[in-house]
This record gives sequence, structure tokens and C-alpha cells, in this order.
Amino acid sequence: MKNKQKTLSKTDYIQYLDCPEELWLRKNKPAALPPVDLDRQYKLDQGNLIDDFAQQWFSDGCVIEDWAINPADVEFQLKAQNGNMLAITDIAVRQGDAKTIALFEVKAATSVKKEHYHDLAFQRMVFEDSGYKVTATYLVHVSKEYITSKEVDHCSLMAIEDITKEVEQLMEDTRATAPIVLEWINGKVPKKRITIGCSKKQNCPFVQMNYPELPKYSIFNIARISKAKIKKLVGANILDIQEVPTDFPLSANQRQQVAIAQEDEIVLKRGSIRRAMKKLVYPLYYLDYESFSFVVPPQAGYRTYQQMVFQYSLHVQAKPGGKVKHHEYLLKSKTESVEQLLKDMQLKIGESGSVIVWNKSFEKGRNTEMGNLFPAYGPFLDAVNERLFDLRVPFQKGYYQHPDFKGKTSLKSVLPVLATEVSYDDLIIQNGMVATIKWHHATDGRMDEKTQAETFENLLKYCKLDTLAMVKIMEVLLEV
Repeated sequence: MKNKQKTLSKTDYIQYLDCPEELWLRKNKPAALPPVDLDRQYKLDQGNLIDDFAQQWFSDGCVIEDWAINPADVEFQLKAQNGNMLAITDIAVRQGDAKTIALFEVKAATSVKKEHYHDLAFQRMVFEDSGYKVTATYLVHVSKEYITSKEVDHCSLMAIEDITKEVEQLMEDTRATAPIVLEWINGKVPKKRITIGCSKKQNCPFVQMNYPELPKYSIFNIARISKAKIKKLVGANILDIQEVPTDFPLSANQRQQVAIAQEDEIVLKRGSIRRAMKKLVYPLYYLDYESFSFVVPPQAGYRTYQQMVFQYSLHVQAKPGGKVKHHEYLLKSKTESVEQLLKDMQLKIGESGSVIVWNKSFEKGRNTEMGNLFPAYGPFLDAVNERLFDLRVPFQKGYYQHPDFKGKTSLKSVLPVLATEVSYDDLIIQNGMVATIKWHHATDGRMDEKTQAETFENLLKYCKLDTLAMVKIMEVLLEV
């Protein structure tokens, strides 16, 4: 008895174009894939929200230029199937008769992306092969220019782009590729190989399944290494950074990273570190923000996906070797204005002294945005920006290099090496993405009071450790 043939959907087709092996696993060995994490679910939630808004808009009688869409002609989640190929379109608009339609795909993105063309090409193919006439294909996406107000304005929030021409250009290729994908998902286990060019690199589930003993410090960790170089090394069966030949062509920075790993040496450019430290002005203010980015921001004045600061942590050291004091503030609802956070922070940061951050482009950008949104605090935030000292720079510029950094300069890569007495491992919330999502959940009514209070406490602990980590790393640099 033959196994039942698997169905190929538009989601499967797009997955194949990105990573065939991962698609095969999802269709045949789903247990080998990691569960949907908070980040993925967060993005799905935003997509579902935009789907709902789009349905409301079309149900009210959407207008595209001079074309007024009659709600009576609209059908949501229309399904078409041809053999083992299945397509469910977000929105179909009938044009004259039930079998003549225009397809509308809804995305939470702010622009058209390459995969959207392929998505609609696959849909069009299945609908046409099942007896429909598809007159046009459109992408409904979020407008970059949308600014939140008290009520969601669908006409301003959503934008529609006609991508019929681009989809038409893909039809021949789609018809040729789709049967290959169908055969692939119903075929045998793909050959064991290291996938080249995959954004997940060695974290790819297919790679992990086939190469469970991959070295922890591998060629994938070499900073900015190209696909071509990875391909050459994999072709030579070289996966461990320790085995990269001395004559293998690498950039100067890459070669230094490999040399540090292979020789297990620490590079200290004491003069450069000393010159960087001389720029410090006391008191020192160690500052870190946590921010929330959502497709429809919760507070008026914010653009789509604009970062909204909901928390800050501040460690203050008045003089060299002096005691360090800590301050913090957390918005405990989506309606509590960011202005309250700014009011509190302005009381804690004096008019002079270096403001120390890790990757100052983030804090500087948030300060500029908040200054524009709340002009009364503009001068204060501009002055803070003038005083920013980026503690990441000495590591980015190679003044301090350690083999255990593995070529990375993030706070969570440097801290465990230089200050073992403090660790994120003991925290419930251990990274910024989880912090964002947990704050979102704690302020949207899905938690009981006890869980909400615990979440707020965990958020404060996490952000506090970010600034304490900078204090500890600064102590090491000053000793050097």
C-alpha cells in the first residue's frame, strides 16, 4: 500500500525556496524541528492582527484608486485545490462571475518582498489550474507612513500594490518548480550535507540532525565570512575554526580572529584602551533601554513598527572607585505615557558626565525619536546624545580580543568571559526579544495579577543586569 501523498501549500512552496531540507523535515519529521518560539509566535500574532484589519477594511468596501470594491464580491480564505496542490487566498474579489477573481495577499510587512511574488504566483497557478480565471494579483501590506491615533484608520494603515506584472513573469518558473517541490516532500530523506547560505547556519535543524557533533566554535562563527569561502571550507571537509589553513584567503580581521582562536591568545591593545578611557567624564551613567515594536503601536504619535521605550535601567558612579547606585523605571501599561519615563530619567541623569551604553546607535536613535515626540524633553535628550560613550567600541575595534568571544562583540558574548561573577543564566528573562514580548503579554490583559507582577519583576531584573554588566566590564577595562 502506497503512502498517502502529502499536500503542497503556498507556505510549503515558499519554505522550499528558502530551505528545501527544512521543508522536508517539517513535512516528514516535524519532531526534529524546534517548537514555535516566542519570537515566531509574536510575528504570527502581528500577521493575524493585520489579517483581521484587512478583513474589516474589505468588509466595509475597500477603495483602490478609482475601483470601489463591493463587499458582496469579497470572499475571505477562498480555497482552491488541484491534485495535491492547495492554495487558500487571504482575500478574493469576484469580477463579474464566481470563477473570475482578483487575488489579494495580506502581509504585516511594510513593503513588497521577493517571497511575496512567489507566494501569489503559486496561488494563481493553483486557482487557474482548478478552473478559475485570475485577472490580477495584489499585495495588501502595512503603510510605512501610518501614525497611530486613538482609533485605527484602516485606509491609512493599509496599502495595496498591484504586482500582477511581477507575478506573471514568475508563472512559467512556478509551474516548472512546483511539481519538483511536490516530489521533494514525498521523497526520501535528503542527502546529508552542510547547507550553504542558510541564515541559521549551524543552528539549521537539518544540519543539527546530520551533524550532531559540529564544533562549538566553527567556521560559521568567522565574522562576515562569505558563502563562497564557507563553500570552499566545507568542500575541504573543514568545519572547525581550529583547522582553517594559514594560507586560506581571509580578510585581515578574519585572519586575526582565526589566529586568536587557534593560538588561544588574548589580544590587549593597552594604549588604545587607555586613550579610549581618557574620554570618560565622571559621574558615569550606565544606561540601557528596553523597547517595544509592534505593527500598530499602542501610543499616539508612533509610526508602524517604531520602537517605543517602555523601560530604562541606570547605574550611576559619581567618582572613580565610588559606590554605584541604581535607578530604574518601567511602564506598567500600554497607556502609561513614555513621557512619564522621561520625566523620571531626567531627574536621575545630571547635566554632566559620560552616559555609557552598549551600541550607542540604538539609544541615540531612541533619544532622538523621543525628543521629537515629546519636545519638552528634546534639549535634555540631545544633551544625553552628545555625552554618549559606546562601551562596545573597544571590542569592535579589536582593542580587547579573547578567543572565548568567538569573534562576537555583543554584551552577552563579552560579559561571561570578563565578569564571571554575574550571569544572565540565573534570570527568567535572558534577552531583549523575550523582554519585549513578555512586556507585551503583561500589558495586554492576558496575565493574572500575580503573573503580571512576577513578569514586571523579571523585566526589572533583566534590564538591571544589562547596566550592571557594563559596570563590570568597565572595571576590567580600567584595570587593563
